[in-house]
Amino acid sequence: EFLSRPGIGVPDRDRARLALGACDVRSSRVATARTRLDSLIAVRDPETARQARIWAARAALAAGDRDAVTRYLVGVDGGALQWELVQVSLAAGEYARAESLLVQRAARADFREDATRAVRDLWGAGQWDAAERIVAGYDVARVRDASRAAMHYALGDLSLRAGRDSLARVHLFVARTLAGRDSVMERESQARLALLGMSRISMLRELDTVFARQDSAVQRTTFARRIREQLLLVKLLERQPDPTGASLFLAAEVARDSLRASRLARALFLRVAREVSGSPLAPNALHAAGQLDPDSAAAWTARIRSEYPNSSVAAWLGGEDPGTKPDFVTSPELLRFQWGEVTRAWADSVRKLRTPLKAVVPLRP
Repeated sequence: EFLSRPGIGVPDRDRARLALGACDVRSSRVATARTRLDSLIAVRDPETARQARIWAARAALAAGDRDAVTRYLVGVDGGALQWELVQVSLAAGEYARAESLLVQRAARADFREDATRAVRDLWGAGQWDAAERIVAGYDVARVRDASRAAMHYALGDLSLRAGRDSLARVHLFVARTLAGRDSVMERESQARLALLGMSRISMLRELDTVFARQDSAVQRTTFARRIREQLLLVKLLERQPDPTGASLFLAAEVARDSLRASRLARALFLRVAREVSGSPLAPNALHAAGQLDPDSAAAWTARIRSEYPNSSVAAWLGGEDPGTKPDFVTSPELLRFQWGEVTRAWADSVRKLRTPLKAVVPLRP
């Protein structure tokens, strides 16, 4: 509609045609895109011509015409071709080629936000070592601290999610140091480092001190708020009067899975077996505790077979069908009931915590 209007200047008309060419590339209309963009690479406006060459190169890459890519990008940008090839290699699953290109960019201290995205893509594809080598290359090149901090933060966050705590701790510490004080990345890194500190805690009351030691800026991060909400859920479950031990079992699971507090989770599982030994969840709790403490797993397995030989857990450990045991059905039902009871109260508490208090404005006399 814009292009059909009379009296539009040539520069505006060329920019509109460039926008259509970019849409064609994104919509995989490669032949149409190249025809449209080829007509723009020699226009008078230098920026329009430059963008036309870049989008034409992307269209050529999509068509597999790599020789044309070099022709399009001559004189545009020394590293433009390499960055385009990085994206294409990642999209095609050619991870070794993408890593090689990124290492070359790192050696030239050529950093773009695309590098951090590529590191995330490589990690997501299971190319962990490749991602590490690229970040190490940028460290050697001594690019800007903020750029290196972004890459280390990305690896630290990804390592944390993957359960690679030692690696996460290293990268998050470097990110916090490089980011500088009072930056968003510094606070987010510190909040995640605090979560990693929970793995060494074995008592519930000690968890409160972990974030209490952080400054108020760290406590206001979205990540820290989410952890506090999960901690509240553990407390509500642990304090719930429940003769079946289901609430305590659920508290242990949240501590293990959401707070990464494995020692605390193990202590809570063992409390289930100790305080409600007659519960159908007791053998499950012993088995879960054994998984968190491999050195004691054999002892807990022997106890399950000795004290709970008719449980579904004992049947599973013995290679039998656990579905034939009564507790195979009753145990999940107990957990489901207690989860519903407690999480309703927890959701209400979280809603109140997230709702800021309205400021009271005094009326004028």
